[in-house]
Formats: sequence, structure tokens, C-alpha cells
Amino acid sequence: MDGYKQRNIISTFYFIMSGYLPNALSDTHTSTDGNCGESPSAAITEGLQSKITSINRKRKHEMPRANRKKTEFANIPHEAKLSLMPSIDTNAAICSESFEHEVVETEMIDTALIPRMDVLKKIINNFVCFGDKECAETNNASCNHFLPKHRRLTLRGIGGVGKTTLAAMTISFTDVRSKFDHILWLNLGKYFNENPHQNNLSYEMYLDCLQILCRQLDVIAEFKPKDFLQPGDSSVIASAKILQGMEQSKIEMSQIIDGLNILIVLDDVWSHEDVEMFNFGEHMSSIFSILLTTRTLDEEPLAGSKLINVDLLNQDEACFLFYSEAGLVATTDQDAEAVGRIIKKCGNLPLAVRIAGRFLKTCRIIQPEKSLYTISEELIRKSCSPGMQPVYILLERSFSFVTDITASLALKFLFSAFTVVFHRDYILRPWVALDAVTLLWKALLRSADFSNLRQSLIRYRFTKLEDIADIMCVMGLLDRKYEKNQNQSKYQTYFRIHHDLMWDYGKMFSSKVSLVDGKVLGYDKNGIQYAENALVNCDDVLSLNTKQWNTSIVKKAQSNDKLLEKANLEPYLINWLPLHMVKAGLFDEVSDLLASEEFFESQMKMNGIEKGICFILSFVRSYNKSWNIGTFVSESPMTFVISVISAYVSRLNLCMEGHTPAKREIGKGLILLGIEHQKLSKWVKSLDLFSEALSIFKSIYNDDDHPDIIHVLKLIDSCALRHVVLVPRGSPHQLCLKNTDAIKSGSDNATLSLELSSHPGYGIVRCEEDSRLVIPAKGVSYQYNLLGVGLKESTIEVTCNSHSVQSISCGRSLFTAMAALDEGIPLILMTDLQFENNGENDDTSKILKAGSFFHI
Repeated sequence: MDGYKQRNIISTFYFIMSGYLPNALSDTHTSTDGNCGESPSAAITEGLQSKITSINRKRKHEMPRANRKKTEFANIPHEAKLSLMPSIDTNAAICSESFEHEVVETEMIDTALIPRMDVLKKIINNFVCFGDKECAETNNASCNHFLPKHRRLTLRGIGGVGKTTLAAMTISFTDVRSKFDHILWLNLGKYFNENPHQNNLSYEMYLDCLQILCRQLDVIAEFKPKDFLQPGDSSVIASAKILQGMEQSKIEMSQIIDGLNILIVLDDVWSHEDVEMFNFGEHMSSIFSILLTTRTLDEEPLAGSKLINVDLLNQDEACFLFYSEAGLVATTDQDAEAVGRIIKKCGNLPLAVRIAGRFLKTCRIIQPEKSLYTISEELIRKSCSPGMQPVYILLERSFSFVTDITASLALKFLFSAFTVVFHRDYILRPWVALDAVTLLWKALLRSADFSNLRQSLIRYRFTKLEDIADIMCVMGLLDRKYEKNQNQSKYQTYFRIHHDLMWDYGKMFSSKVSLVDGKVLGYDKNGIQYAENALVNCDDVLSLNTKQWNTSIVKKAQSNDKLLEKANLEPYLINWLPLHMVKAGLFDEVSDLLASEEFFESQMKMNGIEKGICFILSFVRSYNKSWNIGTFVSESPMTFVISVISAYVSRLNLCMEGHTPAKREIGKGLILLGIEHQKLSKWVKSLDLFSEALSIFKSIYNDDDHPDIIHVLKLIDSCALRHVVLVPRGSPHQLCLKNTDAIKSGSDNATLSLELSSHPGYGIVRCEEDSRLVIPAKGVSYQYNLLGVGLKESTIEVTCNSHSVQSISCGRSLFTAMAALDEGIPLILMTDLQFENNGENDDTSKILKAGSFFHI
């Protein structure tokens, strides 16, 4: 049964225990399983209570008692030791000296464990003093000597963040072990791995848990089996009897440990209602504490309980863990940068960092010729990277909270659609208003393909789309906040993906699973591996889903659906609709929308001048990225859009005399537009915009050393490009690329930016003029652009293979002019050769193409 149903049954159970049944159950009724029967009368209820009381009295003296600890320290449970042991045998001591004096049996502890002392101190201080002497001297009122006798602490965080490891490290401290007679450990999550159709403990599971605790206490005890059920019991009466039996067993377990100081660790809790069944302290006179780990949110926490949200590793901790797992000792600056990119991809999640380190170590053993950069590319750029599969499987477990397989699958689709649709190139996990989220989910669930999934959600009692968002927050998939923006009178609800790796999971799922005519293709029980009849290419599946889901939300937003009248869709229409139109392939429509001054005025009204320009430019970049790769970006319709906005902002500047805050925003907006013109190789236009911004800043500030003025002067200087030419090897004037491993490795289609390490902050850019060279004697011609050195924001990106370097934005290749390899010859981006009369001269082609072979 799920947690929501159990609360109703528990309330019914307590009515029966008190000898009172509500009117709804006091008369003849139809049970939930369809059988008719009568509720127990008062006499039957009293008889049942009398029998239980008799059993209680009899068993109270028969239950064995656990003994006190035989040594100074309580034993460490076996499962906790397993959490601390390395994956392979090692006799190395723990990495931090601060641990050597606190933990026993350090030879068993994995050397790659991170000593997260700041978190551990917070945990330990909830149970014992982290220094009794200090507390006594300062008479600190916050010392836990003043904490209640029965304590509960929850460690909550995403799967793989290290909650179990932190709990195991906590109970390994001698300060903790000396305070308790027994430390007990239960892994509740394993029961739901074996029984995926439920997320609450059954009676048999509960008795099994109690037997595990008794074995850890070295006590032999018998608990009442489920023989109190009668064949004629209705489902309500049967549930009440089961909960009554569980409560009785709980009391008996309390008697076993009463008088002892007990700490119990409940690992991987799924249903917080289950925790109450292990709250033995309410029947004990001695100290009883609970430490639980969970990835789900307790929406009704017990009064006095405390919560610690376990954060990700910081950069130093993540680097230490990665280097330990990968077996790296010393690296170059380029290797350190590659490691940093891997850690960023892992989101500083301990499990992901550890797996990535082991993946790197294995690759270097199997293919020692591979560079660290090449291996990092495999981990980072491939959405289906084998190195990340264990992490995805762990994240997959979050959806097991919903026990119906089809309903769980529906949530995966909705979550993945959220991931793919509400994503910007410059931010993976933006906050999205509830109205926009429900707009997407309405568009999907009302389509024919989602019919079966929609029915499964209804059967699981998800009657409102807000309920789906709420349950995703409980499951740790989404974060929620309430915010009131400008021009809004009420607080709005916003959601975002909880963690970067959850975003990666959503993208991975979207690349492997598709709905076609209501049927799921490429899906198995884990949502990780392909079925035999699955679609083959992950990128094709992702593109198909992306276009389909974005098309659905655009059509829904532009429809006259009466159900949307109450929704506040204006923020969506201004901040999201153009992006979704681009992803849906509606290029003509989005060009017209972005070029309209009315749309820009709406942007400024909602977001302000500078932020409004940022939004529009983000739409422009997404358009250029998706639009007709293989042609010059300068030919894109977005060139006209940027010109229209630039002219509008310049006119707006004339109307803002004396309004300093607005003029400063206009100046910053002109800088953003100028940088965008540079990316389109419109250097003259960008110079005009930078000069106008400089004039605005000088009218505002009296100090020529103001950061805004210094910044715009640097941008003005960047418009004077220096051409890139060939120089001898070893020349002091040579340009050094920042990312060269992709070229050195010789791997095909490796992507890199031509950013320079010899000139930090700069890179190789494309000059504005588009020239054409004709060689009449050979009957051949080609178009080309000169290359220069500009700011890194305008750096061109290229793909490399064993014989050429090609620009991603225009498809032109990197050559030397006239295929000459002499000093001073400029570098160019050149089109394919064009021969007269559609002929081709092999000798001429060979000579000119030789210009791509030079030392880079």
C-alpha cells in the first residue's frame, strides 16, 4: 500500500483499539474488495481488546532482554562496515589524520572516503557532544546535554550524495559508540528493491526487520505471526488487525531494549510513515535515537525532529575523490582542466565522481595511448556514455516511490519532457512557473499517444497536475519555491530540476524511449536499456521527442482552450514561447515574432531593458544553432533581428535623458548587442554600438577608471583585428591554442574552440569581409574569409579529423591562402573548390588542399 492510503487505515485502526467505530463502519457495508460483511460489534471489539491485553501481560514477562555492551564502545553493525570498506582489498589507513584518532579499525576504511568533517560534526552533535570538556567549560546551552531523551535526525539528499556513507562514518566515531549500549542498522530500501509494487513495509517485512535487530542485539525472540486473520475478514478489518499486530510487535521490541541507550540507523527510507514503526522510544524509559537517510521529503515531520540536507562535494573534495579513484598522481594544466570538466559533468556528486574516476582508470589501462582529454570527451559529450550508466540506474530508483509501473512510467515521461523542453543553452535547470509546467503536461496528456499513461495516473489518484509536481518534489526530482516578481500582485509557484544529474537522466531517458501510436518503444522495466524492437540511434530519438514535445506545447499555448483562461500564461509567452518555436522548427514564425517591436516592448515591461535583451539574444543564439547548419551565420534572419533591436535601443536612449538607471541599462544592452554582432563577424556595426555605449557611460560617470568604461574600451580595442599568419616554429609571436588534445589524438569529428592559451581571454575569430578568389588559368574559384585574433566570446568552434579543421558555423575549412606555406601567409576559412563547366582538376585540387596541412 502507499503512504497516503496507510494513514487512513491507521486512523481506522485506532478507532478499533479505542472500542469505537465511526458510523461509516458501524453498519452493514460493502468492503473494498467487493465482499459484503458486518463490522465487529462492541462486544467483539471488547473481546479483541481483552485478548490483546491478556497476551500483553503474558508476553511482558516472557520477552528476553538485551544486555548492555561488554566493552567501552558499542559494536559497529556489519552493514555499516560494508559501507566504509573499499571495493578492493587494501590495508591503507584513512586519508585524513583527523579520522585516525576518532575511528577504530581504520585499516578497513576505503582510502577514497572524503572526510567531510563539517557535515559529520553537525550529525554527531545531534546525538552526543563533540567535546564534553568544551561544553562543560563554556556551559553552552545549545549543547546536546539539554536535548530531549528521544532524538530523531534525517539526512536527506539525492541518490549517490553519500548519505549512507555519512551515517556509517558517524556511528564509527568513538564519541558516538561510547554513548550508546547498542547501535543498530536497518536497510529499508532493499525491501522495495525486491518488491517494487509497494513503498510501505508489510507485516512480514516488519517482522523480518525486528529479527534483524534481535540478531544485532544477540537476542532470540519470537514475534506473533499473521495467524490472527480470519477467512471472512474484510479488507478494512484485515488491515486494522495487521497494524494492530505490528503495534504489538513494536511494544515487544521496546521491552527488549528498554533500559539501554540505543541508536538505530534506518537507511534508505522510502515512506516516512514506516519510521514510526521503529520509534521504540515512546515505550522506553532510556535514551533512544533514530538516524535515518532518505531521498524523499517528509511533508509532515514529527515535532522535535531535525533535518540535514546533505550537500554535494566541494571542488577540493571532488578532485581528491576523482584523483584517488583514477589513480592519477601529477597532471599538466590541460589535464587538470579536463578533470575539472569531468567533475562538472558529474555535478560534484560523490557516486558519479567515483564512477567517472574508475572509468578513466579502466580506459587508461585498456587504451594507454588515449589522452585524458579524449577520455573526458567520451564521458562529457555522449548522453549514453557507458561510464554513467550506474549513476542513471541509481537515479532511476527515485521513480520507484510510485508503485504502479505504468504510472511510474508516465512520471518518467513527464519529468523527461520537463527536462528537454524547459532548458536553455546557458542554464540547465531554470526555474519554471507552475502555469508553464501544467501547460506542457496538459498538452502531452491530452494527446492520443499518452492516453494509457493518463489513465494510469488517474487510477493512482493523480487528479490534478499540481499533484504530479508535488509528488516529484517529495521524490527529490524537483525543487519548489514561491516568488513574487515585478508587476505581479500574488506569489507564484516555481519548479526546477533538483540536480544537474537528474537533468542528465531526463535527457538520457528522452534519447532512449519514445511513444508511437500510444506504444512505448525502447523501454524496459528500468528505462535504461533498449528492447529488441527499439529505435536504434539515441540522437534521433532525442531529436524526435524534442521536436514533438515542443510542438505540442506551442500548439497548446496558441490554442483557444477555455481551460487555459485562468492560467497566467504571459510569462510563458514572453520568456519561453520563442525558444519552443525554434525547437519545434517554426523558424519563419519565430523570426517574425522576434523582429516585432511589440514583442521587445513586452520583454522590457516584464524583465527590464538589459534582461529583456538577454532573453532575446538567447533566442537568437538558439535559432542560429538550429537553423541550417552549413551556411554562414551572417546570412541568418537573426542578423536582421539584432539590427532591429539595436536601432530600437538607440532610439530609446534619446528618450531617457536624465534617467540614469535606465541609461546604464541601455549602455549594458548595447554592449550585449555589440558582442552578438561580433559573433556574426559584423565588426564595424559592433564598433558603432560600443562607441555609443561609451558615450552613455561617460555621461553618467565622472571617473574614466570606472569598470564600465574600462570594459567598453577593451571591447572597442577588440574591433581592430590582427590577422592570423604563418610564423616559423618556435617564434615568440606564435599563437598557442588552449585545447589541442583533440587534434593530437587524431580522433575524427572532435570538437574544440580556437581559444588561445598564449593570449588569455582571446581566440581566433572570423573577419567580416567575404572574398572570392578566381584562378582563370586553372578554371577554379572559391570563397574565403580571413581570420583574426579577437575576444574569446567570438571565437569560432571547429571540428577536427586527421586531415582538416572545419568551422561548425559555416562548414568552411581552415587553409592557408593560395595553399602557400611561407612565413607571413594568412590563414583563411575556405569553401569547397568550384570548377568551371562542372569539371574537376585532380592536380589542382591536390595542390590547393595541401594548404590544410600545416603545424597548428
